[in-house]
Amino acid sequence: MSATTTVAAERPSIDATAASNHQSGTPHEPDDQAHRGHPTTQLDVEDTPQLSDENVEYPTGVKVWLAVGAMYTAFFLNGLDITIVAVAVPRLTDYFKKVDDIGWYSAAYGMTASAFIPLFGKACTVFTPKSIALIGQITFLLGSILCTFSSQSGTFICGRALAGLGASALNSSCLTLVTHLFPSHKRSLWLSLAGGSQSIGLSLAPAIGGALIDRFSWRACFGINIPLCSFAIVFSYFFVTDPIPPPGLDAPLTKKIKKLDIPGTMIIVPCIVCLLLGLQWGGIKYGWGDVRIIVLLVLFAVLALVFGVLQYRLGERAMVLPKIAKKRSTVAAMWFAACCSGTLAITEYYTSIYWQGVRGDTPTVAGLLSLGLIVGLSVGCIVSGFGINYIGYYTPFMIATSVLAPIASGLLTTLDLDESKVKIVAILAMLGFGVGIGLNAPYQAMATILSPQEVSLGIALIGFAGGLASALFISASATLFQIRLRDEVLNFAPGTNITALSHAGLSDIRGLIGQQNLKDVLTGYNRATVETLYMPLALSLLTVLGSAAMEWVSVKKKQD
Repeated sequence: MSATTTVAAERPSIDATAASNHQSGTPHEPDDQAHRGHPTTQLDVEDTPQLSDENVEYPTGVKVWLAVGAMYTAFFLNGLDITIVAVAVPRLTDYFKKVDDIGWYSAAYGMTASAFIPLFGKACTVFTPKSIALIGQITFLLGSILCTFSSQSGTFICGRALAGLGASALNSSCLTLVTHLFPSHKRSLWLSLAGGSQSIGLSLAPAIGGALIDRFSWRACFGINIPLCSFAIVFSYFFVTDPIPPPGLDAPLTKKIKKLDIPGTMIIVPCIVCLLLGLQWGGIKYGWGDVRIIVLLVLFAVLALVFGVLQYRLGERAMVLPKIAKKRSTVAAMWFAACCSGTLAITEYYTSIYWQGVRGDTPTVAGLLSLGLIVGLSVGCIVSGFGINYIGYYTPFMIATSVLAPIASGLLTTLDLDESKVKIVAILAMLGFGVGIGLNAPYQAMATILSPQEVSLGIALIGFAGGLASALFISASATLFQIRLRDEVLNFAPGTNITALSHAGLSDIRGLIGQQNLKDVLTGYNRATVETLYMPLALSLLTVLGSAAMEWVSVKKKQD
């Protein structure tokens, strides 16, 4: 008998028990608490009691390894695509001649990757997570194809946005599937290994991207996703099964779609777009007092308010469930994830610019020098996975991040033109380890404090916070970088044609400027980069609010 059949067969008896308890007045936790004070007639008739580990037949042997392999392949691809764009940025500016667009190459991805995560998280409670994973993989593949064959910057940005949409579906569904494949006391380890597989993609991306650019072109950085993603689609279709199917799986399609909170998605997406456009254009394309910037920011505030009111009114039908969002651990986890994601995104982006733009290294060399950050991140994720599984608590690892990350991030703000490369790589490794040791804790918190049916919604909130933070802070840092670049270059090299410089590729400045003023211009570039790196320093310091607020809950609680 398959795991799916077993759960389906057991559900009627569970429901019968719940009904019996309700009729006899016997308390039934935690559903009784969730609906206390509400008339029985107002309850969703499809609500089911929370499943315990004893009610689920988890896959074992080859079956679970094949499923895990499919999920970890998706995580690896996501990690590869997130990092590889940073290595390609200087060559993208050379090709498209659009330095002003550098923030969008990552922000477009992060915007869709974050904005649609709540929708896909909700979808995993209505449809099978496997079907959502397949949709995500196909969408990611289409986005990669568009990026690979783009001839204009705008088309490339659209491809990045489409790939981000696929990534949002993958993040929600694959993490949900990992939590469904293992009992509660094993989830922390396997979630950390999932983060480790993504970190491997992050780790290899700089070296792979640099080699592909030097050997072929920047297009190969995104073309590599095409065969890998095609393999992942086939792998997932044939080998992934979910032992915990969502309730009401046989309901009509129209009824399922009504549960997805489409209106909420239609509000949150333009809300985020307005904010990103305001941050991207403010102070660069238009002044902060320009009516267009003011309208964008006002629209963002209004849409955010409407979205909040809508979620409150929808209650249990919302894609952001109030009973999950208002938990102390959920708020702390979202804050912590946002700060960590912003720290990593900005640091990775501008250290790549530093290596190729300021120091003049080739993409391959820049990729290898950037490995320190990602290798440190991978080691931190793996250490925390085994550590949490051993001691039973994830909060101490978040506290470790709040101590180590600000120290390393602060050291990066001391970079100059003649800085030792070994020293920089060591600092990046320290920062990666410092962030990595607590990076997966928010996801483990959701897997610990929520039931299997609710995990996808909690994971969606964490992914939403992290993805949105990456997109927002990349946009904000791009604006800051361009403002400081203009001011610092004119400060160190008066008379430089800033307009021509802004339309040149980051790796073309040596040919444009010439040797006479090159050092002064590069000093300005270096100062602009360092001043931008103060943003990740501030974000790493702010992680302390999340780690201090996180509750101490044992991941071994359900095992005892």
